[in-house]
Amino acid sequence: NKPTLAKAQTQTLKALLSQRRSPEKVEQEPVNILLVGRTGAGKSSLINALFQDNLAVTDLLPSTTDIAEYHWQTRDGESLALWDSPGYEQGQRADLRDVVLDYAEKADVILLLNPALDPSLQMDADFLKDLQQNAPDRPVLLLVTQVDRLRPVREWQPPYNWQQGEKAKEKSIREAVKYRSDQLGNYCSQILPLVSADPALNRPGLGLEDLSVTLLDVVPPAKQQRLARFLNNLEARAVAAAQIIDRYALQMTTTQGVTALLKSPVLQFVSSLSTGSPALAYLLAEQIPIEQLPLVLGKLQLAYDLFNLLATEDQGLANFDLLTLWPLLLDNPVAPDRNAWAFGHALVEYWTQGLTMDQLSVRFRQYCEGDIRKT
Repeated sequence: NKPTLAKAQTQTLKALLSQRRSPEKVEQEPVNILLVGRTGAGKSSLINALFQDNLAVTDLLPSTTDIAEYHWQTRDGESLALWDSPGYEQGQRADLRDVVLDYAEKADVILLLNPALDPSLQMDADFLKDLQQNAPDRPVLLLVTQVDRLRPVREWQPPYNWQQGEKAKEKSIREAVKYRSDQLGNYCSQILPLVSADPALNRPGLGLEDLSVTLLDVVPPAKQQRLARFLNNLEARAVAAAQIIDRYALQMTTTQGVTALLKSPVLQFVSSLSTGSPALAYLLAEQIPIEQLPLVLGKLQLAYDLFNLLATEDQGLANFDLLTLWPLLLDNPVAPDRNAWAFGHALVEYWTQGLTMDQLSVRFRQYCEGDIRKT
């Protein structure tokens, strides 16, 4: 049986760790995204722009005749599955359409891409009506693509305030979105304009930040942080980081949350990542005052989650330096919830701004004391 907080106070920390399973990669349900729309709507370009690895190659030819599956996976086993369906004009076969609808039922979110210059929405309406019958609870984001081609055609200088701006391009984008809202709004969670950046053409993008943050809002809460790890957009990952920090701070204030922290094998797991063996966990565990065990393990889990979210690909999980962070894990000058909140925000600065350990320690104390204006 897993020890409760009360039982933990009568056992050594080493004994607690010994009751945990050996650290293993935890298989979790992937985040599933389905792309639908007509050929040439920009699906492959979106895949390249939205996620951190270029797993899809832009192809202007209608070469996709079946569901194309793209998979991203982290070193600790979390995964993202993206299903790129054939263009509508290729998918009129009833059997293929049924396959796409089957995938829709398994998706966490459906992205429907519609080119801004194509006024015909009948194919989109037909698909959305079928989808509503087969998977009525699945969120659908309608993306109005290629809005850079709207009038005035030669102008493309984002950012644009397309919701309220008075420039000609802003009005054109707003009209394109409104047209689709009037025709298809009842079937969609949200409608957003989108242009994928193209460095080769020196063309900046539009709408990727809004799409990334919206994706986090519509996927199930348990999958939000998982999805954020795969997104290119820094703002979306910042939103996810704030959610992680707030979740741990809240967890420190509840009996159930504190007890859950005692069940975490994170110390063994991170020790194995750092050294190849869980032995370091036993050595470090003996340094933790028994009454601080939930807080220390909670801060460690918080640090591990933030690192997974914020670390760049070239750093790798092996660079999570447990020994370097250890003094701060044991530095607990304020209430647990404030402590976790301060530790999390200081770590975000540490990993995104390249702080030294001394600077990290200073920022942690400043956050603890509420003096966050200092740099």
